[in-house]
Amino acid sequence: MEEMKKMLEEQMEKQREILQKSREEDSKKIETLLKSNEELSTRVAEMEALSKQRAAQFSLPGVNEQKEKFSYLKAIGGISTGDWSNAGFEKEVFDNMKQKAQSIGSDTAGGYIVPTEQIMEIIDLLREKIVVASMGASIMDNLYGNPIEIPKQTGGTTVYWVGEGTSITESELTLGQITLSPKKVAAMVKMSNQFIRMAQPSGEALVRRDIASGIALEIDRVCLRGSGSASQPKGIANTDSINTYALSGAVPTFDTLINMEYEVELDKALNGKLGFIFHPAIKRTLIKSKVAQYSGDTAGAYIIAPTSDAELANWVGYPFKTTTQVPINLTTGGGTNLTEIYFGNWEELIIGQWAGMQLMASKETSDAFQKDQTWIRIIQEVDVAVRHPESFCLCNDAAFSVTE
Repeated sequence: MEEMKKMLEEQMEKQREILQKSREEDSKKIETLLKSNEELSTRVAEMEALSKQRAAQFSLPGVNEQKEKFSYLKAIGGISTGDWSNAGFEKEVFDNMKQKAQSIGSDTAGGYIVPTEQIMEIIDLLREKIVVASMGASIMDNLYGNPIEIPKQTGGTTVYWVGEGTSITESELTLGQITLSPKKVAAMVKMSNQFIRMAQPSGEALVRRDIASGIALEIDRVCLRGSGSASQPKGIANTDSINTYALSGAVPTFDTLINMEYEVELDKALNGKLGFIFHPAIKRTLIKSKVAQYSGDTAGAYIIAPTSDAELANWVGYPFKTTTQVPINLTTGGGTNLTEIYFGNWEELIIGQWAGMQLMASKETSDAFQKDQTWIRIIQEVDVAVRHPESFCLCNDAAFSVTE
């Protein structure tokens, strides 16, 4: 009995020692964590202070607290007439932006560069109107320099089964890169000088929407179908090694979309922001898909009742967007009046936008003088690239239903 009591006391003492040691270790860990947290807080504070300091060094008039003051109409009026008496703020923005552009070696050639930081509404409008952006394309704003190189992984680790004492075959992670270089998308707009002089808020909003819409439509087109030649970026349709699915002039069904998904999954690329882009004619065809209910039924019944986009997306299996930038008059060996269907991980599509939108205005162009007009030239530098071609699948020979 005495021995058992002694044994129990020894065990209890050992437990007390273990508990005490554990408490001491926990106390040290807590002390270390508190110290690390204090160091981290100090570092964050230093980074915030440095960020504010840099922002102050490189800020432009209106970039922060006065963004809403910049007026395109006032700026255009000042550019075309040389009279900046009613557009002092806009003149200050341009002067500062030119100094910034010259400091990085950019030749403005007499143009006026609007900083992208300045007019965030234009940037938001662009993103809103670019279909591929709404699908999740990666937009890189405010780029400087040429070219911009972005690394990508081209190969991974190879795994082997090996016997005892057998050497493992070496493999390496291989990397490549894609290159973005600025390409100019430009537009020419005619405006009444009376409209410019009025410079009403509603007119200002109209000008901004019009500029954003024109540029966005063309960016959308080249993202999907850019040729890669004649100063155009190369779009998905002309990117080498993307997955393809052939219909040979047949009308697509829900099976078509499933098969396109399968092509991407075979390449282990079925992840990220997946979805479809196609012409409204394809959406119409899918919604109007019918199946015979009995032998000899020529009318059939809808596979799904005419429905909302959200409900159709459930049938499609992924989000989708429609755009008339996809043609419906393609010709292949399988027929005519064909169209395209795009599927993929849209964040693998990169849209690079170089900082600044260039404006130039003239009253002497063509018959502008006689008609009391000002012609405005808008230039934005953009490029497009696909990081991994296997992330996309294209069907470029799909017919569509034309029945009412």
